[in-house]
Amino acid sequence: MTSELKVDTISEKTTASGVTIDGVELKDGSVKGNGTGRKNYIINGNFDIWQRGTSFTGTKYTADRWYVIASGTGTTTTSQQSFTLGQTDVLSEPKYYLRIAKSSGATSGDYLSSKNESVRTFAGQATVVSFYAKASAATTLTPTIRQNFGTGGSPSSVNDAVKSDISVTTSWQKFTITHTFDSISGKTLGTANDDHIELFFNIQNAAGDSVDFAQFQWEKGSVATDFEVRPIGEELTLCQRYFEVTYDTPPSTWSGDHYYDGVMQVYGSSNYIPGQRFSVKKRTSPTLTFYSKTGTSGQISYNGSSATSVSGYDGNAHHINRLVIGGTSSTNAFLIYEADAEL
Repeated sequence: MTSELKVDTISEKTTASGVTIDGVELKDGSVKGNGTGRKNYIINGNFDIWQRGTSFTGTKYTADRWYVIASGTGTTTTSQQSFTLGQTDVLSEPKYYLRIAKSSGATSGDYLSSKNESVRTFAGQATVVSFYAKASAATTLTPTIRQNFGTGGSPSSVNDAVKSDISVTTSWQKFTITHTFDSISGKTLGTANDDHIELFFNIQNAAGDSVDFAQFQWEKGSVATDFEVRPIGEELTLCQRYFEVTYDTPPSTWSGDHYYDGVMQVYGSSNYIPGQRFSVKKRTSPTLTFYSKTGTSGQISYNGSSATSVSGYDGNAHHINRLVIGGTSSTNAFLIYEADAEL
């Protein structure tokens, strides 16, 4: 990894305290960053976190923080793929990459999107995106960088910058996109607290073809630096601000009873369950989806194999305050849920 030290002035002092250095600018993985000691503003750029599963069809979130929009006819499948141990085409020994594949006979391409909270991010600053890509057949990516001022009230219009096309071959290559963001002075934010910046690609993949992506990084400056590998626990925590689950595999894959997050006592004639704190405070009060132990959406299991519907809940970005369910009071309920606070 290359580090850069810029010094405006070095002056000698006559005291024993040493040399004075004025106007120091350090650029490396621990200083040049987003204010937290990290330089990569993309969450899950290494595709390590897959809370929702590892294979998806159609338009939806796939790997954490990555949204795929299926376009045209046919089927779009997004999946987790594994690198061969010891490969050298993509540096830093990543474990996974993301693949978007079109079915045979399909028409039109698809879109891959990553959103970053707050339109204040990078405002008026020079930035660079770097990533690796390859395809089953030569294709073209058209990247767009967007400033989105949110929804609610009368926000300013989105500001899109369509960047130059990128030609992808059948071999892994590293690509960079430079972009200087416009100032947001004089702009108006929406009232829904969902303003953001977004990087998305129009993937001009043909029928039967696939495109692979790895190691996305978005940082300040105009020169891409080595990819920043964050600890898995840290990356998961960043992802859980936007989405969190209490299961290990998606409910659609369950066969028979599945494990649960905790046993909760049902209280009183109103049949409510006391709340539970989320692992991480969410971006906003999340949408909750509950599951029975056999994977039925909208239900909670109780007393072993019985299940009942969830008739209501309340809470905030920190925790679920309480659940109201059918069934009988003074029983044990098994809590399995998704909490979604995505942009």
